Amino acid sequence: MKHFSLVLLAIFAFVLPVNAQTTLPEDFDAMVVANMKKWQAPGLGLAIVKDGETLLAKGYGIKSIETNEPVNADTVFQAGSTTKAFASMAVAMLVDEGILSWDDPIIKHIPEFRMKNEYVQNNLTLRDAFSHNSGVSFMSNVNMFLGKNLDGAWAMLNQNGQQTSFRRKWDYNNTIFALTGRVVERVTGKPFHQFVRDRILTPLGMNNSLLLDAEVASAQNRAEAHQHLNGTDYLITYPYIEYSQSAGMLNSTPNDMAKWLTFLTARGNWQGNQLVSEANLREMMSPQMLLDPASIYPAAASYAHDYYAYGLAWFVHNYAGHKVAMHTGSINGMTAIIGLIPEENIGVYVFINSDHIEYRHALMYKVFDLLLGNAETDWSEKLHAVYHPEPATAAEKAEHPSVSGDALVGTYDMEGSYPLIINQSGGKLVAQLGVGKTELVQQADNSYALIDPDNSHLPATGFLGIVLDSDGVVTRVSLGGLPFVRRR
Repeated sequence: MKHFSLVLLAIFAFVLPVNAQTTLPEDFDAMVVANMKKWQAPGLGLAIVKDGETLLAKGYGIKSIETNEPVNADTVFQAGSTTKAFASMAVAMLVDEGILSWDDPIIKHIPEFRMKNEYVQNNLTLRDAFSHNSGVSFMSNVNMFLGKNLDGAWAMLNQNGQQTSFRRKWDYNNTIFALTGRVVERVTGKPFHQFVRDRILTPLGMNNSLLLDAEVASAQNRAEAHQHLNGTDYLITYPYIEYSQSAGMLNSTPNDMAKWLTFLTARGNWQGNQLVSEANLREMMSPQMLLDPASIYPAAASYAHDYYAYGLAWFVHNYAGHKVAMHTGSINGMTAIIGLIPEENIGVYVFINSDHIEYRHALMYKVFDLLLGNAETDWSEKLHAVYHPEPATAAEKAEHPSVSGDALVGTYDMEGSYPLIINQSGGKLVAQLGVGKTELVQQADNSYALIDPDNSHLPATGFLGIVLDSDGVVTRVSLGGLPFVRRR
């Protein structure tokens, strides 16, 4: 028996990483700050948990380039699509109670639900909505942002055809995903935000997490949104996206996300109370659709995988021999990421208050390596090169037709979306699409720059596409890459 025990000891001594850590190195903060500068991140919120302990929950940098106030562990950031895991958690709880099934058709709970494809309409399930495999047109996703209203986007689904076959391809779609929150509302009689607060946020003590725009607007300790363009940081309007509901409405803090990570890595148990079954937590993080990582995240394509997939509001894949569940959150001026290694009870959450600052990926992998005892990899250096390739040779400058503002005035249509209306208003040429307005400002080369009235201090990065017929009449325009035909 003694010999057998020594053999087991030898085996475990061999397979366990000799440098695995339960603390962070002394130079960790300095590393984060240096890399924030490298990636142009004004402020950053970070939460790290291991084995039920919060190793770190703190802020770095500043909330705003105008005030220079420091970020702290209770600073509010927009969480973007990391909200989606709260939606799948809400449904998992209701599945536990027998109120819902992952495979319930949406139409069972929303009988007025209509899609252009009747088969998809009648068979689209909660599982399908969570795993983004509806195949419905990309415009259905865009419509939520154009109208800042889900009911309007859902009403247009009967005009949005299929861009791919149902359940054959992964197509990220916030409008379809948000049906999950409406189902929660129908079966509980509560608004989605109230259910999440009652069943998740309040029990976990996530008291600084906010779901409603009015709450966020009055938050005293809030990070502001930024965009880095042409070597300069700009303050931009905060992304109020309550309208996205279960797809992205959450705003939270490092301290609160440390509690969320602790709950998830404790397999749904919080202070002795099992709030969701381990079985349904595993189901949330089980592969539903296999993916090509190169088509999703350049960071994910930077190393080899045995599999890369999407679960029920989680990306799931393997890293260094361990299963990872993760998701990003991205909205104008805000960036986030959550990463878990469930079997090792490791959780990481990163907020950054600037647009698409991909240091989030590098920091997540760095923390994974530190806590797993992996060989040293400079993920910041490695991924900075991936996300900042050498600039391509500049294309020849496009020629733009000479068109007066009056010649552009009119209504333009695209099937399955809002009309684009161009008018002269207050001496300015304005394009309205959904609830959003864009000023069209003619440049010296005859192009029309697209200017966001709410962020008019930003340099123009987009231009109106204009197509003329043989008589020189404007017949088509494109705004933000979306093509519209002039109404006759």
